[in-house]
Amino acid sequence: MKKFTLLLMAIVIMVPLAALPAWAKEPATPELTLNDAVALALKNSETVKKADKEVKRTKALRDEKQDSLGYIPTGPTGNQEEAAYASLFSANLTWQMSEKSLTVEQDSVALDTCNKYWDVQLAMGALKVAEQSLKQAELDLAKARVSHRVGLISQDALLAAESKWAGAKSALEKARNDLDAAYTAFNQMVGLWPEDRPVLTDELKFIPLSDNNVEYLVAKALADSPSVWLANEKVNLQKILEEMAYYTGSYQPYEAREIELDQAKLDAVSAREATEVLVRNLFYSVRTLEENYPAAEQAVKVAEENLRVGQIKYQVGMLTKAELAALETALAQARQSLLELKKNHAYYKLALEKPWAM
Repeated sequence: MKKFTLLLMAIVIMVPLAALPAWAKEPATPELTLNDAVALALKNSETVKKADKEVKRTKALRDEKQDSLGYIPTGPTGNQEEAAYASLFSANLTWQMSEKSLTVEQDSVALDTCNKYWDVQLAMGALKVAEQSLKQAELDLAKARVSHRVGLISQDALLAAESKWAGAKSALEKARNDLDAAYTAFNQMVGLWPEDRPVLTDELKFIPLSDNNVEYLVAKALADSPSVWLANEKVNLQKILEEMAYYTGSYQPYEAREIELDQAKLDAVSAREATEVLVRNLFYSVRTLEENYPAAEQAVKVAEENLRVGQIKYQVGMLTKAELAALETALAQARQSLLELKKNHAYYKLALEKPWAM
């Protein structure tokens, strides 16, 4: 009985110690470039792994269909041979499309990773704005309380200052939660723990679109788009099947085969139109952001100059601490607006290169 009691005590002591590493895990802070993040996301992505296996699976099925052609029993109607060839054509198209789908998944993961990388940076900027706004609200509230005590402002004005402070405090808490959420989403993409806080070393840069010819961009997207390619290949397949009355294994009327070809052609037109509309919308979104960039950049310069002058005035007693904080907040907000514009521009520009990844 004594041995059992000692064993039980040892287990009770060891269980918390075994769990301690999980509780005490320190957040990892690896430095990650944008390329590093994309590489990790591609390696970690379950959808990419699944798409890669699908390529192998459809290739095996396609090879089996091809090998079985040598064992087709010939009949008077040849319907078994037609069905076998039709099955091979379909399996070959499925295999080729699985390769395209793998590329689409890889492009989609890369685009999503970039977006989440930039979302973290944007959330960090928003947190700085919220912190500065709360600092300003606290100074304004302190000033309002003093002014109210000496009768310079009304009770309503004091309540307004208190409300502004409460709103700024709530906004700061939201900004912290948004940053945590952005990190969690990004970490999931690249295979890190939710509590990790990687250092994202690549800053957002504004690089205008090098080719402003929308017709060229549309033509390029149509030539490269996997969905357009598939729709066109289905038309080619239906053209072959139109000549095979027994491609399903049983007789198919010519009118039905003709309708199937027409339907495939309509699908091809729809795929082309959808791609063209998407590319044009992305192009004009990019162009609009590029047109707005100079004004956003100038707003930052103006805010920086206002703060520079304000700091000089504050040093010589011509500006209060609250007024200086307001200038600091204005600069933080201007920088955040510019950062958001850069992020949207970078995302739409990248999507314009491979619109099927969206």
